[in-house]
Amino acid sequence: MKLVTRIALILAILAGLGSGYCIYRVQTERAGLRVDKRNLTTSLGSTTNLLVSTEGTLKDTTTTLNTTSNTLVKIVDELSSTNKILATTVEERDKTKTELADANTKLQSTTTELTSAKEAIKKHEETIASQTTQIAKIQEIKKENADMAAENKTLGAKLAAAIENVKRLTTENEDLRRTPVNCRGRVAAVDTRWNFVVLDIGLDQKVRKETQFLIYRENNYVCKAQVISVATNTALAEVLSELRNDDPQIGDVAIH
Repeated sequence: MKLVTRIALILAILAGLGSGYCIYRVQTERAGLRVDKRNLTTSLGSTTNLLVSTEGTLKDTTTTLNTTSNTLVKIVDELSSTNKILATTVEERDKTKTELADANTKLQSTTTELTSAKEAIKKHEETIASQTTQIAKIQEIKKENADMAAENKTLGAKLAAAIENVKRLTTENEDLRRTPVNCRGRVAAVDTRWNFVVLDIGLDQKVRKETQFLIYRENNYVCKAQVISVATNTALAEVLSELRNDDPQIGDVAIH
């Protein structure tokens, strides 16, 4: 019985100690909770003020966000348009690059052709300069030819006159050198030893050297004689052996 009493007493003591400890812990925790409450109340006030401020800021931020959203929508639209324009620009740029490449190729070809054309023009200019010089020379030659033609015309006229004069003089000379046809004379002397006869006609009757006369006697052919020298009114002639029928005699007729 005493043991149970003791155990009960011990349990009561332990229960009292446990209760005291629990009360102490509760009071301590209650004090801590009061402090936490005060801190939380202070924090709640600050948080409430901050919340009010934050709500104002959030309202302003919302307004700004809405404005920014609208601006962003416009920017997106503009960006879309810009992208389209950029795509078109890129396409046009690529097209322009292609055209530029073609243009460069054409330019190179044109430059080559231009160089060739310049060389051809230079050659043509040199040719033209040469031809101009030649034309000037030709014009000078033409002028000279014209002057020469005029001079030749004058000389031609003079030459024609000279030719006519020469013809006339030739005719006159031939007339002077030739004994007139049917010139007649008589044998004035005969030298049978040297085969000569003297005729009674000479320069006054236009008797010329080397003229041949046929000698007749009473209309009969006697012989042929050729004049070897001529005086004013006489001529010395050699009797030729060809076709000689007889010796000439004084008084025979001599006919050219």
